[in-house]
Amino acid sequence: MMENRAPVFVKIESYKDIMDITSLMREKVKQAKFLLDKIADMKAQEDAQLATWAKELESVEASIASIDRSLSQ
Repeated sequence: MMENRAPVFVKIESYKDIMDITSLMREKVKQAKFLLDKIADMKAQEDAQLATWAKELESVEASIASIDRSLSQ
């Protein structure tokens, strides 16, 4: 269904202000996306480091268990 739309008149000064504001908003959204990507990259690096530490701890646990078995024989 098509609506009848009347023309909208905007003062030139207001139009320029609106264009400046929307441009600023676009730039802020672009910056936010960039920061979000950086945070995601940092989180991925952090997760990889945590996984490495977890594997190292498992290795230490296995070594301790081996030592315990050797000493208890």
